[in-house]
Amino acid sequence: MDYNSGWLIAILVLVGALLASCATPTSPTGGPADEEGPEIIRSEPETGTTNFRGQSITLHFSEFVERSSLNQAIVLEPDIGISYNIDWGRKSAEVVFESQIPDSTTLILTVGTDLTDTNNNGMSSPKKIAVSTGSEIDEGEIMGKVIDAETGKGSEGKRVLLYREPYDLTKKADYIASTDTSGQFQFSYLPQGKFKLFWVDDRNRNKVWDPQQERAQPFKKEFVTLEKKGKDTLGTLFSTSMDTTKPTLQGVGLFSSKRMRMRFSEDIILSDSANIVITDSLGNEYSPAWPLYIQPNEPYILFAHSRDSLASEASYSISTTGIFDGSENPVADYTDSFTGSAQEDTTQQRIIKRNTVSGYYPGEPFKITYAKPIDESAITDSLKIVEGDSLIDSWPNVDTEQNMLRINPIEQWKDGVEYEVRVWDPAVEDYRKFDPEIWYSSQMGSLNIMMEDSTLKKLRLRIENEESGFERDTLFTDQIEIDNLPPLSYKLTVYHDENTNGRWDYGQVDPYVKPESYYIRKQVPVEKGLTGDLTIEFPN
Repeated sequence: MDYNSGWLIAILVLVGALLASCATPTSPTGGPADEEGPEIIRSEPETGTTNFRGQSITLHFSEFVERSSLNQAIVLEPDIGISYNIDWGRKSAEVVFESQIPDSTTLILTVGTDLTDTNNNGMSSPKKIAVSTGSEIDEGEIMGKVIDAETGKGSEGKRVLLYREPYDLTKKADYIASTDTSGQFQFSYLPQGKFKLFWVDDRNRNKVWDPQQERAQPFKKEFVTLEKKGKDTLGTLFSTSMDTTKPTLQGVGLFSSKRMRMRFSEDIILSDSANIVITDSLGNEYSPAWPLYIQPNEPYILFAHSRDSLASEASYSISTTGIFDGSENPVADYTDSFTGSAQEDTTQQRIIKRNTVSGYYPGEPFKITYAKPIDESAITDSLKIVEGDSLIDSWPNVDTEQNMLRINPIEQWKDGVEYEVRVWDPAVEDYRKFDPEIWYSSQMGSLNIMMEDSTLKKLRLRIENEESGFERDTLFTDQIEIDNLPPLSYKLTVYHDENTNGRWDYGQVDPYVKPESYYIRKQVPVEKGLTGDLTIEFPN
């Protein structure tokens, strides 16, 4: 090997070594799958170090980590504009500060759950390393909880901003905390002083609340004042995801000259007055169309049926009323157009659903939704109902409307009698049998609801069961009994309607308005013929 060849090999080896040092090392393959996230097993210096004069903090990991994830996971607090670089070892990272930490300052380096290992497993919980350039380290703490006002559950990753007074909400927060899976959050290593805290939907993660684009809500306390090494709690904040965006009709597809498949931008709900009108290319009303059903398991898909055929060479548009999203926002105006079709309808007639599986009041009809308008006499002629021990081949009180078969009771379903409804399903060429439960007066239950604080007035209560469509809304003082309740499980919300405007006010961050007290509980059972007792206490 000549002299030049030796130099070339040496250079290639050196380049390879440099590239290897810049890449994320990987764990050996083989063995059981890695499902554990990384941990920080120690730091240099250790958390709690005082009189810190260093220029870096070194983190040692339990395994190889995905290096690109560390930058996203690190937060330095308070936010005093200190930048940093990262020097990597094999299973370590040195966070090198580009400027001196001010005197008598407690600096907190938090590594969040965005840090992952090379198998994309995240850290189980954030890790804080706190050091002080003074002789003491700040030890103040503020805790709290953020709960979803709709579900009553805590959720991970809700962000709470903390500003030390004097504060400027147009600038970055001094500190930030995120909730864990139970909704709990905690600020640690805080100095003494007065602080303003609030929850914000910090979508761009810049530690600043943008009122034009991001929602924010206050706690019941606007400020928290900490003494040296003091601790305090903010209590519970019920966050709402107030949706003011209208759902949009993204497209209309035709399965035939009359059958339409309408796709929306989000899940939709049909009101009793839902209506569809088709217009021609000149904007003139061409034909009404009837909503048939929302696709099971795809609640953003609606099938509809046009009264008149939509010609394949023509262009049409569409308007809707009475169709909403879950926040009661109506569908936005549809500005596009679609082309008709000459395709014959090959949709197989079949049963889609019944109106409820929970039960029926004695005067309530039993409804069956089919895939398309009912024009087969076999469906109505073949209907059979077993009333107790009697088989009735020709039930006298049946009607159809579009794709709906409605079986009405004769005045009322008989008390103490069991029913079996046998409905023809053309898709299987056989009967589908249903055993509807009838809620007779003897089977109804009650709830006796009492407030822990009996001095509260102007309380508003809402009790609902989504599947059955049951809901009640009422005012009360400190105690109320709600009777004639079907034996179901209910979602219960109560709030202190202090300004009597008929809605829960969740407060305002700036200028500060205190939120009204709020309570939610899901899965409140009501038993047949029994009265259940429930005592309510608003969370602090």
